[in-house]
Amino acid sequence: MRTTLLPLAFLTLCRPAAAQLTAGGVPPGGTVLQTSINLSLSTPNTTDSASLELDCDDFQDAWAVLHRDMPEVDGTNWAALHVVDDDIEVCVDLLPGFSQRPKYHLFGEPLDCGANFNWQLVGELYLGNFGGWVITGPFEIDDRYIAYRRNGQVGWIKLSFQLDQTTISLQVPELLPLCPITLGIDEQPGSGGFTLFPNPGRGREINVMAVAPLEQIEVFDATGRTLARHAGTARTIPAPISPGTYLVRATQADGTRSTMRWVRQD
Repeated sequence: MRTTLLPLAFLTLCRPAAAQLTAGGVPPGGTVLQTSINLSLSTPNTTDSASLELDCDDFQDAWAVLHRDMPEVDGTNWAALHVVDDDIEVCVDLLPGFSQRPKYHLFGEPLDCGANFNWQLVGELYLGNFGGWVITGPFEIDDRYIAYRRNGQVGWIKLSFQLDQTTISLQVPELLPLCPITLGIDEQPGSGGFTLFPNPGRGREINVMAVAPLEQIEVFDATGRTLARHAGTARTIPAPISPGTYLVRATQADGTRSTMRWVRQD
């Protein structure tokens, strides 16, 4: 997971519409979401899927879909993205064919969309296929990025798939989401607040020490989403499962809030 450190005053995500992003790149104030999706199928005539959150609103915006048919009788194995939101465009090819294909980028390449590609609204977007009579396309992609956008704001999805093996697979390990511009979570470490240790930490529990009684402890990810809430009496809380930078906010009995950054290392 790649992430930038959070500003000292506000957690702010700013992505100028005209900025030229690169595949795998993160703009100032941005963060990468660790999706850790790993689909695999070994039984014919089966399908699996997993949801993708593309804009930090806690609603599924797309689905990664993997289908296994029966290649030995001219069926088709395929991987696809099903885009739910009707205002998200993907960089796809303009060449004639049975279905649109996304443009695949190597790490570090500019997320441009020219030549035989263009930004298009898509519903079902096939990533690759193997077998069958009609649909053709790549059957193997390893650590490539596809670009998507809304209102000029660009994000990327990293993926891999293998469709010509006994067990077929589709991985989506991480993505750069289209998040709100300002989330406004103040970092307010105060002398009357609390302390977290170890910080940085790893997968072990986080110890909480406070001078005054606490009513509640909240944990936020780098997009400002609430990951967990704990009673103020807790003196240890579970560490977030993915490496990255988080905000932990404690509310005292009188309503006073203090917020600290906590970093999980690999």
